[in-house]
Amino acid sequence: MPKWKSFKHNGVYFPPEYQWKKLWVKIKGEKFDLDQKQEEMLYAWAKKINTPYVKDNVFKQNFFSDLKKVLPEKFSSIAMDDIDISKIVEFQENEKNLTKEEKKVLAAERKKIKESLKEKYGYVDIDGKKSEVANWMVEPPGIFLGRGQHPLRGKWKPRIFPEDVTLNLDKDAPAPSGNWKIIHDNDSMWVASWEDKLADKMKYVWPSEGSQLRQKREKEKYDKAMSIDDKIDVIREHVHEGMISGDEKTRQVATASYLIDRLVMRVGDEKDEDEADTVGASTLRVEHVKFTPENIEFDFLGKDSVRWEKKIRISEADPAFVKNMREFTQNKNKTDLVFNGIDSRHVNDFLGKCSKGLTAKVFRTYHATKTLVSYLKNVKVQPQDGFSNLYQAKLANLQVALACNHKKTPPKTWDETFARKQAKLTKWMNTKPKTEKQTEKLKERIEKLKLDIELSKKTKEYNLGTSLKNYIDPRVYKSWLDKAGVDWTKLYTVALQKKFSWIEHAKVKWEETAK
Repeated sequence: MPKWKSFKHNGVYFPPEYQWKKLWVKIKGEKFDLDQKQEEMLYAWAKKINTPYVKDNVFKQNFFSDLKKVLPEKFSSIAMDDIDISKIVEFQENEKNLTKEEKKVLAAERKKIKESLKEKYGYVDIDGKKSEVANWMVEPPGIFLGRGQHPLRGKWKPRIFPEDVTLNLDKDAPAPSGNWKIIHDNDSMWVASWEDKLADKMKYVWPSEGSQLRQKREKEKYDKAMSIDDKIDVIREHVHEGMISGDEKTRQVATASYLIDRLVMRVGDEKDEDEADTVGASTLRVEHVKFTPENIEFDFLGKDSVRWEKKIRISEADPAFVKNMREFTQNKNKTDLVFNGIDSRHVNDFLGKCSKGLTAKVFRTYHATKTLVSYLKNVKVQPQDGFSNLYQAKLANLQVALACNHKKTPPKTWDETFARKQAKLTKWMNTKPKTEKQTEKLKERIEKLKLDIELSKKTKEYNLGTSLKNYIDPRVYKSWLDKAGVDWTKLYTVALQKKFSWIEHAKVKWEETAK
């Protein structure tokens, strides 16, 4: 069924060319005047000087290998440290030394320009309804940062030109002027697309998450995930039957599906453009699996190169799963795949045969929401104590992050921020209020700060935002928060409130959700 009848927009905005400042550097003590391209790259590098990026040898080497391509042949044997960019750094420091008034004027000018551009490029008309476009500005060229230990971190992202871009419009829509390709695909919701030459994959511009079309799909995703509850026994029987099939490929796909269900393991070969290759169920290697007398242990670098460690007790596992894992890991080298010749498509096709639309990602969404419900069912709501209830809601989110392995590296300022909170607590604990009213107010502030400190410790290495944005059905959270007397917007950022604005009218009661 077509997703739209009319689809009109003005294309995407391309960032202006880099403004050549005619700066120079010293290479092995020799003054060298930079051309526009060389300056653009080194100017971007100079902005990273006081960051951990420049201390990362892979990041540094990747950048330098691209920089050498635009330097004269006579510099082919130099090292990155042979380039003295102090003049560029000095120029950037001087740029920062604007007066407060100058900065204010500059910010106002930029805001005015951006608003004007957004009015032209920031909207798409879908079936007569105006919706915002999420990322209408084409990303400018620059240094690729990546996530985790991405092997391409530090590489130079090339500039995207109109001839690289394909626009999606309805057949009657006026084509925006520009040397781009035009298609009319009403089965797709994207506004524009182009090939990311660095990541070797397609990038897309979409209507914003607040658009009616996106919100409809978001609701359908959660409806599908929660419909699994009534079919979970049938689905697991389907997986079991697959694991004892006479067809080896079916057994492999079913065994991978068992891991996705049992351990909330990712499927493996689905990733975003700024992520490194991700190990998961379909891409497990023999070296990632270890058998002990009691357990089958899994240990590998998962999404964002974060370590993923879990185990399954052999006595509690489906015997067919244990048998298959032994078979698929025997007589193989450490670097061999456990499952040969399968990927996310095979897994999703297998799951879809049992329940239409069921995929590994839908399974993950189901497990995330079920984990949340399981925790909140055991929480006693504190009447008239919104902060304590919100604290418990966030701890429930932490359980989901633990289940889904949503780990993160704590920010550099974490220790400093945490120390300030503890110092503030000590100060308040030693404060002697003069009145009963002040005593009550201080007691309340101390209790809130204690909970905040406790939450900071527990969530230090976990990203709660990922599950909140992508995996937890927001209707479940809202139903519990309604019962607890807390506005759901206290838990969600402004951006996520827009994304999930459709739940404002959702009639879901906690008593029904918690069955």
